[in-house]
Amino acid sequence: MDLLMSGLLERLQHSPSLVLVLTTALLFVIGLVAQVLSDRTSLPAIIFLLGFGSVLGKYGVIPLIDPSIYGNDGLRAIIAIAVAIVVFEGGLLIDFKSFRENWASVLGLVTINVLITILGMAWVTSKIVGIDWNTALLYAGLVSVTGPTVIAPILRRIHVRHKVKVILETEAVLVDAVGVIAAVSIFNYVLATAQTVGAQPAVSDIITNILLSLVLGGISGGICAWASRQVVKYFSPMRGEVTRLLVLATTLSSYTLGEMFSHESGIAAVAVTGFIIGNTDFPHKESIREFKGDLTMMSITVVFLLLSASLDINYLLSIGARGAICVLILMLIIRPTGVFISTIFDKINWRERIFIASLGPRGIVAASAATFFALEMEAKGIPGSNAIRGLVFMTILMTVIIQGSGARYMADLLDISPDSVLLIGAGNIGKTLIHQLKDSSDQGLIVIENDPAKVESLHAVAQEGVYVINADAREEDIYKKQLKNVQHISTIIATSEDDWLNLRVCQIVKRMKPEIRMISVINDVKGREVFENLGIKTINLREAAATVIYVMLDKPLAQEEIQTT
Repeated sequence: MDLLMSGLLERLQHSPSLVLVLTTALLFVIGLVAQVLSDRTSLPAIIFLLGFGSVLGKYGVIPLIDPSIYGNDGLRAIIAIAVAIVVFEGGLLIDFKSFRENWASVLGLVTINVLITILGMAWVTSKIVGIDWNTALLYAGLVSVTGPTVIAPILRRIHVRHKVKVILETEAVLVDAVGVIAAVSIFNYVLATAQTVGAQPAVSDIITNILLSLVLGGISGGICAWASRQVVKYFSPMRGEVTRLLVLATTLSSYTLGEMFSHESGIAAVAVTGFIIGNTDFPHKESIREFKGDLTMMSITVVFLLLSASLDINYLLSIGARGAICVLILMLIIRPTGVFISTIFDKINWRERIFIASLGPRGIVAASAATFFALEMEAKGIPGSNAIRGLVFMTILMTVIIQGSGARYMADLLDISPDSVLLIGAGNIGKTLIHQLKDSSDQGLIVIENDPAKVESLHAVAQEGVYVINADAREEDIYKKQLKNVQHISTIIATSEDDWLNLRVCQIVKRMKPEIRMISVINDVKGREVFENLGIKTINLREAAATVIYVMLDKPLAQEEIQTT
């Protein structure tokens, strides 16, 4: 065995390419474990990714992952591609109608709130941690961003009002573009300050650079989205896999074009490209969302493992309690202040404001930008790179752990779940109802399905706001804990193929809320009386089909109406 192991190690030493392949495979295996643990514990996967990366990284207890094998240029390219994919997917999922209804809050959060965060955290950090103003300002710029990589998974696990969900998800995408460009502008200011003797660069230059970069990024994104649509029109019809490849190429081209115009404008570019494609007539849009969702998960896995693997834990220890206090101030004072001022002109009640203020975890953009700036500062001999790394990663860890794990409790405490329709089963009938109800109803939609394959098929609608629970609908704890004794459920529709399961679920829900409206599909009409004695309205598919055919024969004008519904 020892001889075999020594032979394998010798083989790896003489095959650098094989080491790269093995390390990449290891990243995906660790990412798989992190995702499974996340599903089992309902905690964000980023917590486990950062933990595994720190333990198995370059400075960890078991140093299996060495990011330096990819080289500096290779590592930066991997991070850039991953960030582009993540932000594009975020833009793809923004609904223009929902954005238009909540534009005032979103605009405030990505402008006023960002400014409050930068100025407030720079002052707090310089006073408490004792670092110089420029380093504190750079750190503040980096943590002014939240991120769809953390926000979206958290919101998929809890059920909150659609307005709150839209505001948080849209802020997470747009603030990445604004925040990272602000951080780059601050970084350039720090470089200029360090290299200039006498007159200092004007602060107005930072603001001008931010606005110019955003405009150039938006133009780049618009150009690439337009070009992609022209390709689709010219070569129509295109197969789904070809369309998905086109979208991936468009994402990377958009990012590259934005970066060529202005450093870090690429993030703004891909956000705009994703937004345009997601809100225009583009073929195979649902499969594109699923494809991008898979790529996003892979990107998050690789980037967080590589970045945490390159982090020396001594950076965090050197900051210690002072850094933790700064992060707590960010979560408990700075973020709430920014949110309340930013949303003051929008019709949001105080419960919704508090929830939005309580949820601002930092993600992939903050981590990647911090690593890039730290490397640049070290290369140019500017002090503070270790403080930047340590503070940003401490912020990510604390905000993800505290706010990510506490989001469900805050939602329950503030009672911000919407009135909803509860759908049991995601078979043929259930899935058809899901697509009809999610677009036509003002209420929320909750689906309980026990089949993992059917749950997987609902991934796209889950990203559009449908709350999907993978569980046996006969378990009472679901209704007591996750649905708060169904107090926000107005109607239950049981569509499973098992009549007795449908009956049992209706009994459970009726016992908790006697006045609830109940509708059930029945396959055996002999059991109808049992259902109707409990106040459950029933529908049998054979009888329904016969009735529809009769109506179409008796009233020909009704045929067109039936066919269009």
